[in-house]
Amino acid sequence: MLISAALVTSACGSSSSSNSSASSSSSGGTSVLGTKNVAKDSAVKLGFVSDGQTQALDETEELRTAEATVKYANDYLGGLNGHKIALTTCQTKGTPAGAQDCANQFITDGVPAVAGAVPGQIDGVVTGLSAAGVVSGLESGSSKTVLAAPNTYVWANPLAVFGTPAAYAKQKGYKSASFIVIDVPGAVGPARQLAPAFFKNAGATASVVAVAPGTADMTPQIQTAANSKPDMYYLLGDPTFCSSAMKAIRTLNISTPVMALDRCIGPDGGSSIPGGWKGVTFATGAVTNAGDKEDQVFNEVLKTYGTNVKPDAASKSSYQGMLGLIRAVNASKVTDFSASGINNAIKSMPATPYPLGGGATYQCNGQATAAISKNICSTFGAIATADTDGTLSDFKSVDATGIYKLG
Repeated sequence: MLISAALVTSACGSSSSSNSSASSSSSGGTSVLGTKNVAKDSAVKLGFVSDGQTQALDETEELRTAEATVKYANDYLGGLNGHKIALTTCQTKGTPAGAQDCANQFITDGVPAVAGAVPGQIDGVVTGLSAAGVVSGLESGSSKTVLAAPNTYVWANPLAVFGTPAAYAKQKGYKSASFIVIDVPGAVGPARQLAPAFFKNAGATASVVAVAPGTADMTPQIQTAANSKPDMYYLLGDPTFCSSAMKAIRTLNISTPVMALDRCIGPDGGSSIPGGWKGVTFATGAVTNAGDKEDQVFNEVLKTYGTNVKPDAASKSSYQGMLGLIRAVNASKVTDFSASGINNAIKSMPATPYPLGGGATYQCNGQATAAISKNICSTFGAIATADTDGTLSDFKSVDATGIYKLG
């Protein structure tokens, strides 16, 4: 089993750092939540972990979103097969010691399964929980630890960072792509390892141009990439990096299609880029089209049960992480709520709608990306188009059939 060398999402910034793809749809009241199915049986503990309040970021919104999601599940989904969910939350504070403390807290409290979005310190949590037999269910994560640890599941598809552009290239008939990647090990290593393989499966080629962080003028690097006349560019980095790359592309009057990871969109909304983000296609991990039923439910959950929670990237990923665990367990109609019982339930779950997945499903039988990691439960990936300020719309899932193979 080949495992990606590093945590790509950490290299490119946490998904909670951007609010550019926030949904603006109106849910139309609590009727969109369906018919009430209140959990009445004895309480079952579940956990949720986040970096929370750190020296650099305030990610406590993730915790409030998880709490809102559990309240919704207890009122409308029957909790866990009729049992009320009692949620325990923990903040790592963005430190290894905090991660170890969270793992110990969950174990001491007898929590059988812990959900999460993609905390920067997730490796420490997963290591502790896995050794104790406790289940970890994460929205995303692609570190060696996450992809290899027993009793650990990734609902989304962390490989979509590379697989979605490959699937999109196949869909469009593109034969070559140039990846413009921030030159840090967590991004460049996986890009060089996975992008060529996935694009080969799409009947295309991919080259990687690594550019040092903090490079203000990328014109020379973009010109070098342009010399090979790729059919598309793909930007992978943090908002500052991607903005610099787009400036260079616009400066050189390049008309070749550009695709980027949604984490490229920063709080400035592309205001430093001539023409902004308009015309760029983004790879994203959630489908939040106005009028989409899943999106309506998501917005209403935050409105009805949330406290100071916005429908942004942070709340989406924590909602997906928490509801992903609840749906996975309920799909198997579990009756054994021990850690081993929940683990067996997740392994045997049928294909189940992925939260905010636009109709995509996830299934944790180890087959989604078996050649890379059996912990990944989905090949889901989506694309969206951007307005000038980076507001995303027209979300569509992409068909990644045959993309996630190596060798």
